[in-house]
Amino acid sequence: MKQFILVSFLLLLNVAGEAQSILFETNIDTAFAKARRENKIVFVEYYSKSCHVCQTIATLMENPKVSEFYNQNFINYKINVDPIAPEDQQFMDSSGIKPPGIPVFFFFSASKKFIHFAMPPQDPNALVFIAKTALDPNERVESIEKKYRNGDHSYKTLTAYSSYLQMIKSDSMIHVIADELYSTFPKDQMNSKKSYLTMRSFVQSIDNGFYRYWYAHRDSMINFEEGKYKGRELETLKNILTRSINSVESKKWNMQKVAEAKTQMVALDSTVNPDLFTWEREAQLFIEANNRKSLMDLCEKMLLRKNGNLKGDIYIIEQFLKLALEENELRKINDYIEERLQKPECTGVVNCNFTYLKAKYLVLINEMDSAKLFFNKAISCAKNNPGMDVSKFSELVNKLK
Repeated sequence: MKQFILVSFLLLLNVAGEAQSILFETNIDTAFAKARRENKIVFVEYYSKSCHVCQTIATLMENPKVSEFYNQNFINYKINVDPIAPEDQQFMDSSGIKPPGIPVFFFFSASKKFIHFAMPPQDPNALVFIAKTALDPNERVESIEKKYRNGDHSYKTLTAYSSYLQMIKSDSMIHVIADELYSTFPKDQMNSKKSYLTMRSFVQSIDNGFYRYWYAHRDSMINFEEGKYKGRELETLKNILTRSINSVESKKWNMQKVAEAKTQMVALDSTVNPDLFTWEREAQLFIEANNRKSLMDLCEKMLLRKNGNLKGDIYIIEQFLKLALEENELRKINDYIEERLQKPECTGVVNCNFTYLKAKYLVLINEMDSAKLFFNKAISCAKNNPGMDVSKFSELVNKLK
């Protein structure tokens, strides 16, 4: 009798343990097929097995209150990004979502429409709240744009809309909302933690008012971060500056704006050589102004830069070969190519690239026989170095026939 009771108790524990687990489907197609049959939303946990926060969230999801709610209301599926399965990557690509990190909770209609997302906090009650929000058509993310278009420009709506726009990488609207957040933010509260956190979460341009304020008052930007990020407030300014430099909008900068960005890079101790991040835009501006001397001075400056390396020189020379028009400009660039071909460290793939650049230069000055010689050398070099990207070689194939 005692043995029977013990076995029954162990079975009960096993059933209870199973009840505490969220039931995840084994593949994405099965999950949506089941969702259509049961008329349910699909919950997707986007995570990595090696992510410590993800592991904590997984433990919290074993909480009966969490697992029962998710099992009752959703069809559940996991996407592990370490590494991501091809079918899962295809699904994410087709959804138009570009997650900024992990973990993220995504929710989709049975027809695969993206309807809600959240960054899960380490709190079981919050995980249930996220799920309840996903079930409410008036509160989930898909309703935010409609609220905004209908005139709801509250701080809550603007920040929620910005989070959604960042998830789908709608950069132009991200800047619009960030500017609106600044224009409506109480100016007597600019030196507050809320102001700083708004900038950190929703600003991606150095033209935004939040960035300009905190750049000017960066000495007072302290004690806003906590935990492992404590004392790293300046990193927020550096990150915004980097995103701004790499943005589409930076392609429209004038020389004054480029100089401003370079000054800020030095002031924020982002780099000792800001030219590395702005030279391509500067080169384009010199061309537009027909300032050939400054263009070639910039070329020299970049190729004689402190702590330069041959791999970086390959890209720089390749770009200036596209910009050079006059024979003296081309011959100057050729001098740089020759200098690098003579260096002892110019071996392997690096040598293949510089040999190819030599062939490209010879084509540009119409010395085709010599060009064919160096082109064949580059091909031979590439055959002995499997890591060489030979796709660029096609540019010269037709010209050298």
